[in-house]
Amino acid sequence: MVKGDVMKKFFVWVALLGLMVLNGCSTFIPVVAERKKESEMIAKIDSLFNDPMFDHAFWGIQIKSAHTGKIWYEKNENRMFMPASNNKIPTTAVALTHFGPDYRFLTTLSTNGEVRDSILYGDIIVFSNGDPTLYERFYYDSQDVFREWAQELKHQGIKEIHGRIIGDDDAFDDQRIGSGWSFDYLDVWYAAEINALQFNENYVDIRITPPFTPDGDLLIEPNVRSEYFNIETNVAIGDTGKTRIRVNREYGTNIIHISGYARAGDTPAVYSPSIFNPTLFYCTALKETFKEQGIHVTAPAVDCDDLGDERWRDSTITLIVHESPPFRDILKGLMKRSQNLYAETMTRLLGYEEYGLGSFSNGQKVVEAYLEAWGIEPQHYVYADGSGLSRYNYWSPAQLVKILESMYHSPYWPVWYEIQSIAGVDGTLKNRMKNTPAEGNVHAKTGTIANTRGLSGYVTTPEGELLIFSFLINGHLMKSNETDCITDEVLEILAGGK
Repeated sequence: MVKGDVMKKFFVWVALLGLMVLNGCSTFIPVVAERKKESEMIAKIDSLFNDPMFDHAFWGIQIKSAHTGKIWYEKNENRMFMPASNNKIPTTAVALTHFGPDYRFLTTLSTNGEVRDSILYGDIIVFSNGDPTLYERFYYDSQDVFREWAQELKHQGIKEIHGRIIGDDDAFDDQRIGSGWSFDYLDVWYAAEINALQFNENYVDIRITPPFTPDGDLLIEPNVRSEYFNIETNVAIGDTGKTRIRVNREYGTNIIHISGYARAGDTPAVYSPSIFNPTLFYCTALKETFKEQGIHVTAPAVDCDDLGDERWRDSTITLIVHESPPFRDILKGLMKRSQNLYAETMTRLLGYEEYGLGSFSNGQKVVEAYLEAWGIEPQHYVYADGSGLSRYNYWSPAQLVKILESMYHSPYWPVWYEIQSIAGVDGTLKNRMKNTPAEGNVHAKTGTIANTRGLSGYVTTPEGELLIFSFLINGHLMKSNETDCITDEVLEILAGGK
């Protein structure tokens, strides 16, 4: 080889090496920039969660990529926290997976008698496996379905019933409140009694309107008019100060007391006390609706548990079968409104379908079996009720993220994603993260009980990467919206806002 050829090859190799170095630099520079951006983001998040305002409290966080499994951020991710309504995440995930989005509750009306000359000689027996939808959330009026039943009975030739309206609530057991629920709030709608027969979500909405002048009368309008409950009013009315009205129900009774002070001309407000013994509420309202529709019932409405024998079950004939709206709509109401009664119903429905009795313990076994299949070890969490109202529940952020990740890989993912509250749009996130990149982006479940706050769900980055997150805080002494400011700002950062 001549000297010129050697030199030529040398310069070619130098040029190639230079191109390789330049190409490496062009790859290296974005990686460095990306790592710097990530480091800055983590520093921002650290500063938020280390706010001295919450030195007394305990945070748990995990943020994970749904696409790659990469952990973006975590802190105390394996520690145990009271989740509040984030407990609805395992309940609803299992219910959706077990039943599918098109499942419908069934309610039947049957009789143990016979029809002669337009008179039914026998009882009407109403049975359900927990349909919670007989309410204005699904119908124009809570009694609309009852009216449909009355018309159907008349179409079948029944104009009078010489018998009782019997409420068969035996699909569920008789434990009507959850383990660890506080006595303090049992008269409020969100702690309504759990039951297989549910009407008006087992509470009554009372609209209270102050008069225009101090000498006027307070207007009291329950959304259901029934003799099953009594309203007693002792409200002073004046033309100064703030309206302060208290509505409570005596434990074990259906006497509802309205007391306090109302300023004349003030805006109306709605209060929703729960009702004691939902079965009798259901059957009484059904009998009253039949009467309104022209079907006279001669005997009283009764709870099957109050009957001395089982002969009323003999030789029954089905008259009406009613299907609820589909699960996808019911679960949307459960998650977006954070409806405790719906969540408790799901756990018991699981128990009823699998073991023949809708008890919490039976439903718990079904939930725990699914969780184990999703990689959550038994006895490493506490699932004490279906809704999160109990303070006995304990979960880690990493466990909630694992459930959320399992649902991302589920065939029901589109439905699951849809039923979450959407930031700035609906549900319990309707008024949060408005006018930020997180608005319309974050889909998540909130959680609140005293000194406890939670938010777990999904956020999409500007690059289109879906992140799964769980934020839990226990022992805070601040207002809930002050903890929200921190979690919301983190989500705004992840959504590309800062």
